[in-house]
Amino acid sequence: METNLGEPMSPRARFAHDLAEFRKAGKMTQAALAVRLRCHESLISHIETGRRAATIEVAEEADRTFGLDGHFVALFTKIAQSPTLGWFARWVEEIEPRAVILQSWDPLLVPGILQTPDYARAIFEATTAPDQVDQRVEVRVRRIAVFDGPQPPTFLALIDEGVLNRPIGSPRILAAQLRHLLELTQHPCITVQFVPIATGCACGMMSGFALARLRDGSEVVSADSILSGQVTADHEAVARVKQRYDSIRADAQPKSVTHQALEDAIRKWTR
Repeated sequence: METNLGEPMSPRARFAHDLAEFRKAGKMTQAALAVRLRCHESLISHIETGRRAATIEVAEEADRTFGLDGHFVALFTKIAQSPTLGWFARWVEEIEPRAVILQSWDPLLVPGILQTPDYARAIFEATTAPDQVDQRVEVRVRRIAVFDGPQPPTFLALIDEGVLNRPIGSPRILAAQLRHLLELTQHPCITVQFVPIATGCACGMMSGFALARLRDGSEVVSADSILSGQVTADHEAVARVKQRYDSIRADAQPKSVTHQALEDAIRKWTR
């Protein structure tokens, strides 16, 4: 089947286009293709509309289903190697969508997956090349869709209390971000707890990090710093990060106290 559109497309857009075209050529509905690819129908819809990126498992099954020699796997590899996402691409495109439990610690900012577009844009405008800002914002805010699926992960977010007093972008942007965060705490799968500044939290000041437990029982961590970042399933690294997370969580506020802190901060920044 001919898939050359005669104009440049990103690997992600090409994957979405080609999947839809091969599916239609095979006279398959999205539901029928989902059965062949062993995934939920909604994932096929999200991939074809660009809302979600495919996993390596979907790429491999698509190649087998359509009798292709690595076409979709090659596209997946290009997506994962995107210079805009860099090392974090694997976490966003492959780990988060397959997670059963997500845990994160953020000492400076609201977790990326819970950020509003304006809050994310304010961060990227200060840290990213101008021609990459729009794509980075779009990728970041799209991550919240992981909670829309039929089996959303449980997310436990620990955040340093200092984010309540750090007006990223402007007081208006921060207030809107905090309102958004408060609304998200009502989601049955999302728990947010602040860690009080008074605790000191020395073991958490090194960097933010995230943990994921996947459906097959394996565990993966991501850690970021100004110079480097990594995603790894190394058992020793996972054990160290889990120990640090448990230590930080021991100082976290109860959910009710966190909710009150959010409400107080929203009032402060909307005066």
